[in-house]
Amino acid sequence: MSPDASAPARRVGRPRGRTSQGEASRDGIIDAAASVFARLGYDRARMADIVEASGLSKGSVYFHFDSKEALAVAVLAARHERWVADVQRALDAVEPGEARLRALLPAVLALHDGDPDAWVISRLTWALAEQEETRAFAASLTRRWIDVVAEIVADAARERNVDVDAVTVATVVVGGFDGLKTTAAVLHSDDSAAAHRALVTAGRVWERMVFDLVRGPDRD
Repeated sequence: MSPDASAPARRVGRPRGRTSQGEASRDGIIDAAASVFARLGYDRARMADIVEASGLSKGSVYFHFDSKEALAVAVLAARHERWVADVQRALDAVEPGEARLRALLPAVLALHDGDPDAWVISRLTWALAEQEETRAFAASLTRRWIDVVAEIVADAARERNVDVDAVTVATVVVGGFDGLKTTAAVLHSDDSAAAHRALVTAGRVWERMVFDLVRGPDRD
């Protein structure tokens, strides 16, 4: 049976009987796993590395997560949920239309400036997308971002009375930004501040290209 795109194919924890202490332990394990995946990459990371980073016993970690794959799913789910909420909160403060589209880049850059995990989570998404058991889950996260951006693009195009395929434009926006992020990280792998500056500079060019698409031909 094929996996459900709305949920991971394997469990990500044990929801029954959770306490506040158990929830805190689970969140701490997810944070530890995120840092290990950022440092080592998904393929090189081991459950032993995550146990050590968490400061908990092996039994405590395995009580919440039975595999590295389950932990990776939990990391992605938690981080994407937080980031989508943060970006939408920033955009909701701006009127729909071109102004909200213009606010998109600053909102996403602020996210990357404030959370180092944002720089590496794309690679973790790709790693899970390569596995049959988690491919649909990884794809659902990317589609959610596309849906968020597509709504913003559609509003901006409507304001300009321009006919665009909002989903296609949003796909270009999401994929393009991930590509810029990867390129900046590769070019400045030893200097995170330089990588961020490169992302900001390239992001402004990317933003102008997006506005050209939304504004249509021969428009200011």
